[in-house]
Amino acid sequence: MRVIALANQKGGCGKTTTAVNLAAALARMGQQVLVIDSDPQGHATLALGLHEQDFSLSTYDLLLTSDVLVEDARVEVEPRLHLVPAGVELSAVEARLAGVEGRENRLRDTLRRSDLAYDVILIDCPPAVGILTFNALLASGEVIVPVDASTYSRQAVTKLHETLDVLRDRRGHEVAVRLLLSNYDVRSRYARSMREELGAVYGDTLLATIIHPTVRLREAAEHGIPVIDHDPRSRGARDFMDLAREVTDQAVDLTVPALDHWTALLHGPEITPEGVRFVADFPRAKDVRLTGSFNDWSRQGTPLYRREDGRWECVVPVQPGPHQYRFIVDGVWLPDPHNAHNVTNEFGGSNSLLQVS
Repeated sequence: MRVIALANQKGGCGKTTTAVNLAAALARMGQQVLVIDSDPQGHATLALGLHEQDFSLSTYDLLLTSDVLVEDARVEVEPRLHLVPAGVELSAVEARLAGVEGRENRLRDTLRRSDLAYDVILIDCPPAVGILTFNALLASGEVIVPVDASTYSRQAVTKLHETLDVLRDRRGHEVAVRLLLSNYDVRSRYARSMREELGAVYGDTLLATIIHPTVRLREAAEHGIPVIDHDPRSRGARDFMDLAREVTDQAVDLTVPALDHWTALLHGPEITPEGVRFVADFPRAKDVRLTGSFNDWSRQGTPLYRREDGRWECVVPVQPGPHQYRFIVDGVWLPDPHNAHNVTNEFGGSNSLLQVS
């Protein structure tokens, strides 16, 4: 699963337009996609046809309520495309989390606990570097930075790189960056000059796809639908299909830095002489248990103990062969967020897979 933030400190450069229309294009290609609206303006929510009276749970609840998971707050927009919406209450998150330990990891922790059967998660960030943007970046392995043809947008790219440097140096969190030319009229001499400059400075991080200015994108936003649904033959629809293909083709290159980091940070099951060691990171849980095919899916489960570093651990004797398992976190059954191998179960969720030699 790939988690991609859409971020730029400058407003009006196409973050929401990119998030919504890239998500729809990826869904058209057969991928399961989730959009998380993390902007208090709620523009991604509006662009996908929802208003505040259409939902009860939102990104606000994901960040502030530990027992609300993605599957509780998401709304199906169309087949293979879900949305966690946002409203004006999201603007209160900064004040509500002031002084709260680990506040910048709230979204990442919620994604770990949730049952996420998605190929791609896109997080639409606000046009500022604050607690919402930090939560999005720390939950992501990649960031797409839409850039329009303006001096202010170019300066914002520099500022965002400085922010990412801070995350790398102080938090050890590496994010793969890609720049996207958005609302970019290549007929303009200034735009062409800026494109050459960005290419010279940022090299391969500049995506080949260009999102051209077109009235169809504005019309689609007004109707609350992606441009590919509004006019599938339009220039905007073709641009975002091209972007979806380019992003998909670059999946290996883009995810390698994030996977290296997450492998070091998280711990899946480890086979030891004593048995299989299960380690899980549920920082706010009060009780964590393990159940699976190796203990007949016991509802009581095998208890894990909390280590000094805050993670939960247990060692279980497991017979050789393939096994499926889940954690029971404060009574909620969840797949292992640290194990990429899973299978769909009979209830429509997923079980984690383990192969013991």
